[in-house]
Amino acid sequence: MPLVEAAILINTKPEVVRQFFLNYHNHQHWNPFIISINKWTNKESKELNIDDELQIDLRLKGTDNISTFYPRVLENNESEIQWIGCLINSWIFYGLHTFKFEIVDDDKTLFSQVEIFGGLLSYFFYLFGLYNKTRQSFIEMNEALKDQIENKLAE
Repeated sequence: MPLVEAAILINTKPEVVRQFFLNYHNHQHWNPFIISINKWTNKESKELNIDDELQIDLRLKGTDNISTFYPRVLENNESEIQWIGCLINSWIFYGLHTFKFEIVDDDKTLFSQVEIFGGLLSYFFYLFGLYNKTRQSFIEMNEALKDQIENKLAE
């Protein structure tokens, strides 16, 4: 199964990073990869709750195409947010995406993204160069997140 991951150290506590990240309506203003997150179900609650379905628009680095998918939230706690998206059925294609907020040295955060792809179509992931584009998109997003948070703290 293809796996893509990227991490970055952010100079503030995990709760600050998590709070900024969970302001999902703001992603369109800073996030070059996940350009839009909207709740598809349970719209009356602003929180991302387990089993909420989302509408996510993303743009891979180096492309102009916007892809939309509808993952379901599996986990949302202090240390991670996780969702899974499927194409028709998980045996055809799925992506399990995890965002982690880990404390380092009492006042820093190791923010990481991990995505595991599975299903029959996941093997085309490598053939079409999507592995590298996805990893570069993760890195670009992580750097933008770090810049946004650290610049706000410096103000």
